[in-house]
Amino acid sequence: MAVDREAGNRTTASRADAGRMGAKPVNALVRGLRVLAAANERSVATVSDLVTLSRLPKATVIRLLQTLLHEGYVEELGDGGGYRVTAKVRNLSRALRGRTPVAQIVQPLLDRLGGRVKWPSEFFLVEGHSVVIEASNRDAAPVKVNLFEHRRFPIAASATGLAYLSGLEPGEAERLLRAAMDKDAGGEAVAERIARVAEARRRGYALWEYPALAPGLRMASIPVRAGGQAIGGLSLIHFRDIVPDDLLEGFFLAEMRAVAEEIGRLLEREMAVPEPERDRSARSKSMTL
Repeated sequence: MAVDREAGNRTTASRADAGRMGAKPVNALVRGLRVLAAANERSVATVSDLVTLSRLPKATVIRLLQTLLHEGYVEELGDGGGYRVTAKVRNLSRALRGRTPVAQIVQPLLDRLGGRVKWPSEFFLVEGHSVVIEASNRDAAPVKVNLFEHRRFPIAASATGLAYLSGLEPGEAERLLRAAMDKDAGGEAVAERIARVAEARRRGYALWEYPALAPGLRMASIPVRAGGQAIGGLSLIHFRDIVPDDLLEGFFLAEMRAVAEEIGRLLEREMAVPEPERDRSARSKSMTL
């Protein structure tokens, strides 16, 4: 069989060119992505925040922010309020939505919940000192609330974060809460947040309002457990004047708890969720007796 050496040489040259292209990134793009990723870490980020997180000079950060503003990936809040990413950033991950094994398991349950309660809901997993949306029914839920454009929320300053912490042992929750809160936060601020976690544990759910986005907009969240431990949270986005507390507690939370329990059962069965350290230790001791 004859071999087209010229074609082979062209292929080899193309591969070499591709290798050289891959070895030399476009620095301006790299820096822009670092600023965008840093902005995505915060609900609202100041220039100082972005300088710290991106490790880039202030002048570079400001110049890149102007480009991101122009292209619609971030928006500037008035009166020096900082910057936040827009819905356009979420669209960058459209091809990845629903592809994780956890999302594939949870998504049908969220869609079913949306059909019953009409309002959008989301399932979060814990990632460091944040809770991150793993699956959402915002697109499928009959009621559209498109004011939340972030997928990452602080564990110490969100309904889902507080709900997750309420599902832990009190001592562990306090330890994580203190680690997550800003080192400059005063003792009163930490004590207030610990009290909110305790209140969420007592009543079985946490609330957090977002008046800056819309009057009465709030999120109600409950912990999700699998394998005997809290692994994340299930949240419902709604308006307080349309879904008052009696309706929330009498109907919505019951529907959410049923879905949270089913999520936990499925994840425990499908994902091999590890058991809590305290349970392993107790069983090890009993086996040695």
